Amino acid sequence: MPLKAAEMLDVDYNFIDTAFDGIKPVTDKEFDDTINKLTPQPVENTFLGKLKAFLFGRKYGVEPAPKGQEKEIDFGGEMKAIQDLKNGVYYITLLVSVVGSDGNIIPLGNYKIQEKKINNEDYLVFYQGSKEYGTLKLRKYEDNLKKEHDLTYSRVDIINENIIRVVYATISDTKCAYAKVYLQN
Repeated sequence: MPLKAAEMLDVDYNFIDTAFDGIKPVTDKEFDDTINKLTPQPVENTFLGKLKAFLFGRKYGVEPAPKGQEKEIDFGGEMKAIQDLKNGVYYITLLVSVVGSDGNIIPLGNYKIQEKKINNEDYLVFYQGSKEYGTLKLRKYEDNLKKEHDLTYSRVDIINENIIRVVYATISDTKCAYAKVYLQN
């Protein structure tokens, strides 16, 4: 939208000429002194150095906690994630839409996945929140990419332009599900 002449008249053009009036210049010494006061001093890696940092924290770059407020530690998210792992719940991202075992389309996006027995067969169920988007049938899988210290994980492998593999590894075993990529016309 073009600027109208009436709007330009409201601008105080005198401010441009007087913007820096009243500001006194700072000498190099004053500037250096201020910077030195605000720059934390290095802490010696000794008992005495750590004691100084504890007692005179602000001087050594340690900011004190606000008075009257205890530090609250919220482990809710971490504890839920650990609980999810114990229950076999993982999170993955589907970069393409896929056709589920039941014929439903599972759209691309972020999902919470969990193994579920349906008619004595193992399925991987895809959730967003509490809404179920679809399932993929799981089968036993020997994972060549599993590292020695990997206990639990999930990932999506691209097999070719039409097929993906979702790998789902728990502490006890590793399974995978193959899915056909949904190609929209």
